Amino acid sequence: MTDTTDRSTHSNRPDRSMMVFHAPYPLDPDPAAASRLRPLRMRRAFEEIGYEVMDISGAVAQRRAGLRRLKELLASGRRPDFLYCENSTQPNALATSLRTGVAPLLDYSIMRLARRRGVPVGVFYRDAYWRMPGLRASGAYGVASNLLQRADLAGYRRNRVHFFLPSNAMSSLVGLAQSDSFSALPPGGDSGRVLPLPAQEDGLRLVYVGGLGGHYDLTVVAGSDRSRQESVALGLAALGERDADTVVLVHDAARPLTPAQVTARVIDAVADGAGAVIPVLPVTDTLKTVDASGVVTGTPRRSDMVAVQTPQGFRWDVLMRAHEVGASLGANEAAAATDDAGLVEAIGGSVQTVAGAERSMKVTRPLDLALAQILVGEETSA
Repeated sequence: MTDTTDRSTHSNRPDRSMMVFHAPYPLDPDPAAASRLRPLRMRRAFEEIGYEVMDISGAVAQRRAGLRRLKELLASGRRPDFLYCENSTQPNALATSLRTGVAPLLDYSIMRLARRRGVPVGVFYRDAYWRMPGLRASGAYGVASNLLQRADLAGYRRNRVHFFLPSNAMSSLVGLAQSDSFSALPPGGDSGRVLPLPAQEDGLRLVYVGGLGGHYDLTVVAGSDRSRQESVALGLAALGERDADTVVLVHDAARPLTPAQVTARVIDAVADGAGAVIPVLPVTDTLKTVDASGVVTGTPRRSDMVAVQTPQGFRWDVLMRAHEVGASLGANEAAAATDDAGLVEAIGGSVQTVAGAERSMKVTRPLDLALAQILVGEETSA
């Protein structure tokens, strides 16, 4: 249920510090996503530190009413300490249902009024996905959405807002210049609600920040310190019983730039009847086989070789049987399978290949990381 009521605590008391809170959508009192939980918590935080909050969030009608209230407040001679704005993952004009109206300049009008009356304006800018060709929406909607995102960014700059970012590193992804005013406002959390994570001698391997509502269907599973194979088996066990033809993907976190198209090809191939599918690239180097002493024993034909990537996709029943048969190997990393397709091969299963991608490189060494940073930079500048 979405709350569209006026949640302002404005009482026009001159003896109390006041701030203005703005979001281009109604604040949901029971949010199911982190992107809607944050604004609610930020508004509450301002109240808890003693501010009187004038809330001008909501759909178009509520924001127009809020703009009128802000004009009346300023006309009375009272000036808020600052205006804090939360933006949307979508362009502001599309942050609420089109049925409730579209007013693409309304939010800029609110900011412009505040700036003209000497009220500092800050905007939490949450997402940069629209700057990346592989992540932004496609088709006519994608083109329109991208143009509106650029318009939002230009509008913020014209109003000389201070950008609050999840991290300062995001400034380059967004395309902010040194002349722009920005600082980090990283995510927070509730003490006592942190997920229990397994102890790791070599440090924490994964941090998930975001909503954990039921619709995410997300479970964090402690991995194995003995082998990758055993870690995957623990993840499969946590999924419980599934239909035999359920598509299961196993992906390396060390391949963070894998294009969505590669994942789609893997899923489609399994859905079309393949029991196991792996994305691959042709091998361009000459490969040699060697014995224990380092002496070359053979030269395989490059045309017979491929480099394997992830995500690897499987029918549920195929992957479960492969892990059950090969379970004894998982206790020792030296004997364990280096990928799940190898377990399927070991039980006589067929593994189909689909085209991988150069961007699905494995980031394991400093040189890999440097190349990944260059690739991300190319995406954000496109």
